[in-house]
Amino acid sequence: MKRRIVAEQLATQLFTTEEAVDTTLALMGDLIAAMPRARLEAGLAAGVGQQAVDRVLEAASGMANARRSLIAAHEALAEAKDKVGLRRVTLVGGGDKATLELAADDQPAGPSKGHLREVRSA
Repeated sequence: MKRRIVAEQLATQLFTTEEAVDTTLALMGDLIAAMPRARLEAGLAAGVGQQAVDRVLEAASGMANARRSLIAAHEALAEAKDKVGLRRVTLVGGGDKATLELAADDQPAGPSKGHLREVRSA
């Protein structure tokens, strides 16, 4: 039971981190789009602020690499979960891999997010 609790805490941290990286990437996209618009609106020369645009683009590339690494870590943790005796427990997060949690009356209670769930045997 202790392994399951620790795995659930770790899964919650992982899902929170994945969401934070995606949110940051989206915000960076907004900033990248806003910078040339601001230059145009202010009527400034094309070269004004280019170094800042370059730095934000570098940061966005770094965040994309961080996202890629988190996805790889997610896969590695799923493999480790199987090796520590939690094969029947599935990581449940958001997105297209989300499943519906059943309420006490076996009716869908809504999407599961950020926790572990034991997989029912077939």
